[in-house]
Amino acid sequence: MVVADAPSGVWEQLMSVGTDKFALPGALRMALAVSVFLHHTTKFNLGMSAVLIFFVLSGYWVATMWEKTYSRTTWSYFTFLVSRVWRVTPVFALCSAIAWTLLWWRGNAPQDVGGLIHQLFSNVMILGYNSLSYQANVPGWSLDMEMQFYLVAPIVIFLVSRNLYVLIGCVALSLIAPKLGGSATVLPFLYFFGIGVAAATHDLKPSRRLAYASLAASVAVLFAYGFVFLENLDPTQTAAVAFSSKANLFIAVLMTPWAIYTTQQKSGSTDRMVGDMSYIFYLLHWSVIGAIGTGGGSYTERFLLCAEAIAIIVAGSYFIWLLFDRPISRLRGAWVSRRRIAAEPAGALQTAMA
Repeated sequence: MVVADAPSGVWEQLMSVGTDKFALPGALRMALAVSVFLHHTTKFNLGMSAVLIFFVLSGYWVATMWEKTYSRTTWSYFTFLVSRVWRVTPVFALCSAIAWTLLWWRGNAPQDVGGLIHQLFSNVMILGYNSLSYQANVPGWSLDMEMQFYLVAPIVIFLVSRNLYVLIGCVALSLIAPKLGGSATVLPFLYFFGIGVAAATHDLKPSRRLAYASLAASVAVLFAYGFVFLENLDPTQTAAVAFSSKANLFIAVLMTPWAIYTTQQKSGSTDRMVGDMSYIFYLLHWSVIGAIGTGGGSYTERFLLCAEAIAIIVAGSYFIWLLFDRPISRLRGAWVSRRRIAAEPAGALQTAMA
């Protein structure tokens, strides 16, 4: 799940000036978050493809922010890590607390959660969440991958920016990682982060034609698989049969040009709010659908429960963003801005070199 806002005052410097109002970056991120919601409430199991696209966007925005902001601060790697932890952990910790509270309220909290210290640390600091024996908020696994990527991002950005063929190494590491026991690490997903980094550092901008071809092809594939989905709506069958893991991978690759294209478009304040809310929506939805019980009843009852869940999640996401997330982000942005290194005046530089 990408959390790609920039420190206060520099967002406009990062955004491109494209004016395609249909390709809004924040709206895309919310659409991806909603697709994960559908993954967990229907058999339309597209959640993994959405997460993979999130990783592409994360690689792009992290590389962009590193070049435009963090690399120009004092102790740049330290500033980068503190800023990213500051950005993602408060909302994650809050949503973890909500998840555990609802579990206890429903009487579903497990007696044995594994290592208590591991639980406490990973439910706040995220790292290691994917390897927990019990996950109260299952979507948090992808944030563990995101946090691990932050640890190595400057190295990946440096290597990929120097040579585009480093992506081949990222693909190789991703392919062999599960065989080496690295399924709980970022390595299996490194190639998707790498694609985003390559797009940012090598200025790989899909044309409007390619982007819309990517979107049209993705929609066509979804409609084709949709027939499979419609043919398997029997509520007595619990297996998600519409999309295999390979289909999810294919759709993510197919839609990547469109995702990168949206990063080139101008984003207004409302779209940025929607993008920020997508992170909260993503983390909040699991607890809400579990508390409401969207998986039971007839189709009509399930539809109404899902609609109720959507309304609660959107409202909750907005108020968490307004009252909790945005104030914290402003403090973080101000801290990063104070650490920026002032550029030397051209005259002073010439005098020093004389």
